[in-house]
Amino acid sequence: MKLETPIGVKQDLYAVLDFVKGDGVSTENMFKALVEKSNDIILITGKDFVIKYVTGSVEKLLGIAPENALGKSLFEFIEVAKAKSIKSFAQCTDHKEDKFSEVSLRSVNGDNRYFDVTISNLLDNQKVNGLVINLHDITARKHTEEKLLKANNELDQFIYKTSHDLRAPLLTALGLVELAQKDPEKDKHDYLNMIKQSLQNLDNFIEDINSFYRNEKLAVRNERIDFDQIIKGEIENLRSANGTDIDINYNITRVAELISDSIRLKTVMTNVLSNAIKYSDPNKETSYVNVDVQITPDTCQVVVEDNGIGIREEYLKSIFDIFYRADENAKGSGLGLYIVKDTVDKLNGQIEVHSDYGKGTAFTITIPNFLSSN
Repeated sequence: MKLETPIGVKQDLYAVLDFVKGDGVSTENMFKALVEKSNDIILITGKDFVIKYVTGSVEKLLGIAPENALGKSLFEFIEVAKAKSIKSFAQCTDHKEDKFSEVSLRSVNGDNRYFDVTISNLLDNQKVNGLVINLHDITARKHTEEKLLKANNELDQFIYKTSHDLRAPLLTALGLVELAQKDPEKDKHDYLNMIKQSLQNLDNFIEDINSFYRNEKLAVRNERIDFDQIIKGEIENLRSANGTDIDINYNITRVAELISDSIRLKTVMTNVLSNAIKYSDPNKETSYVNVDVQITPDTCQVVVEDNGIGIREEYLKSIFDIFYRADENAKGSGLGLYIVKDTVDKLNGQIEVHSDYGKGTAFTITIPNFLSSN
């Protein structure tokens, strides 16, 4: 994607070049005073592309001391893909127009930073005899663009999947009603149970959508959390809804009060626990889910471990993707673990998953305790 350099940046660079081309004893001092105050990286190379001047902002933006850049080739810093284009521009005899482009540079600490680039060919200028390159930091803008692109992609998926998954149980229920009407001799009880299950699936999906919306729109609240009450309530709700006889145990160790967002914590626990129940292993004599909660003044760590069917290693990297299901026969909407990850992110926490296929899965969720800021 080719991005136009902001007019102000271009004008600033032209001002610099005017100073360079100007006459008088103070030209060099004026040049330095102007460019050293800029938040852009401005550098000058010779025709061999060796850097002979760079502003101090290179250290602030990339962590590179200016003296460590001097005498090195420009292409040690500019991505290789841009090298051919820059060399071609330098060899061009028509220098009336500057070249605009975009590059990605890696800082000393390993972060990628993005820049709009203006390259002015002054090889025929006796005072400069080189390329004057202005790097304007657009990292924040790029990250915003990436977030918007991700949000748009997720919205496309959301609209498609929602329309499909809302209609599927409705059509199933309507089909069962029609069958029941055509078969008056058959016991209606079987049809009613199937219709009930279909409508239950619809209700679960609508609740997933509500959880998704609440997490995206509601501000994070800091309030005192009774984790014991949350877990008891969620276990009761899940047992009622699923009629499960899975052994669910929990242990809470607290050395401090927990301050967090109760609605989001309930959302996380509901989805992780229901996921463990949903993927229990019917071939095992005893199925269990163990929940361990450790609350300290700084963090709250929750480990949910089960002995269910587990997750294949090749699927682990994708389980938090929106609407991801390992196969078409997988249960659920594919929203649950995406909501968990998104909710934990909203709480500035982290989530990890370890699974041994055929043996079970463990989710470890760590969120900050806002006790000190309350």
